[in-house]
Amino acid sequence: MMKGIFWSRFLLAAVLCWGSGAGLALAAPPEAGPEGAVVHGSANAITVNGDAIFNHVSRLAASSRVAGTQNEYNAVQYIKGELEKYGYTVTLQSFTFPKFTAPSSIQLTIEGTHGLSSQQLAPQPLQNTQGGDVSGEVVDAKKGTPQDVKGLELKGKIALIEAGQIDTNAKIANVADQGAVAVILYNPSSDTPILDTQFSTLSLPTVSLSGKDAQALKQKTAANGGPRVRLSVQGVAAMAATSYNVVATLRPNTTTTTSDLVTVGAHHDSVSAGPGANDDASGVGIVLEVARAVAGTQRDSEVRFLTFGAEEYGLYGSQAYANSLSSTDIGRFIGHFQLDMVGSKNSGTLGMYTVNGQKNVVTDLGATFASRLSGVIPYGRFGRSDHVPFYQRGVATALYTHSPAEPEYHTRYDTIDKISKDKLANVATIVGNSVAEILSPTTPSFKRYKDFFTPVNYPYDPNPPV
Repeated sequence: MMKGIFWSRFLLAAVLCWGSGAGLALAAPPEAGPEGAVVHGSANAITVNGDAIFNHVSRLAASSRVAGTQNEYNAVQYIKGELEKYGYTVTLQSFTFPKFTAPSSIQLTIEGTHGLSSQQLAPQPLQNTQGGDVSGEVVDAKKGTPQDVKGLELKGKIALIEAGQIDTNAKIANVADQGAVAVILYNPSSDTPILDTQFSTLSLPTVSLSGKDAQALKQKTAANGGPRVRLSVQGVAAMAATSYNVVATLRPNTTTTTSDLVTVGAHHDSVSAGPGANDDASGVGIVLEVARAVAGTQRDSEVRFLTFGAEEYGLYGSQAYANSLSSTDIGRFIGHFQLDMVGSKNSGTLGMYTVNGQKNVVTDLGATFASRLSGVIPYGRFGRSDHVPFYQRGVATALYTHSPAEPEYHTRYDTIDKISKDKLANVATIVGNSVAEILSPTTPSFKRYKDFFTPVNYPYDPNPPV
């Protein structure tokens, strides 16, 4: 493997620099770096404070922050106030979105005995589910991939689907194409039903069960064609609601500037089931701390820190923001860094996920800085977060998250006691220094980054985080 060099004078080897208050920085380099690409040791290298990030997360996770509620608006005002303290010009972008009310009643009734009773099952609706009253035989559709449902007789039946591998909407579309009339979704490793994020209205009545309850049903599908159940989801309704994006802008502060633009984002709303400490108060906490650190640097480019509303209802906030960008702004973009679920003690390792599964400047920088800090991190293919609308506008972007997701995902157990300061500081350092590198006056425009920067070699991870 070749050693990448950013001019002969500038080499970077990352060193952990722990100080008071759980601070973490990338220190200036020695004369030679390890095999792989190196970046320059600019004066822009930033230090982040894990305690400060944790405190932001704790403040935000004091309650749920469901889009369109007063709690969400309180979070928006807190974020706005913090960013203004750091010297940013902050605006609120309002938008409307369809907010689905929870069904007034859900019943999952087992027809016949089959060794089960209805009282054993406690189904929960998924957001944006269709209402309806359907009956049918339960069929194990595994993970609902095209391969899983190929040749499966699902017409008029209810599909039992395990979470993971592909997104929920795709699973439901796959079984609907085969004639399924409803879906029961479950996570085998979870003791609670899934309260999954949906990015559009689901095409079928869809509920979730705990892993234990679903396994009991699954065992019965292997005998006598499986149990017949009646699923009734009533009282589903949608209304227009208002949410907000927070947009914080910091202009260049050097005499010689580029027209480049880089953004960092997270979503501030949560599901109703819990306070969303990891999903995604963790991302917002990192956004705030990186914004604070970057404000003290020399910058020849513009940076914007963003938090989005209504992600949990379908990426409505990031879609509204991306759609509002002018063609001029799109042409200025270097990249967008998205942070979602980046602090749980119980999640896996850090990865970077692009919509098309291809590397870009956002992953190249992140992988290179990570290799100096805590080891090379992989990239993969995954949508289902606020990086998607940026990709749709042609912006290089990636989602930073830990994989696999923690078992507390979208449950009432996603609380502050599950948050790791070390993970928060690690992600903030990687993303923060990647952004600072783009902004540094000692680098040329990152529009041409492949002319002067060769990233480390980093692997592809075929497994999605959730």
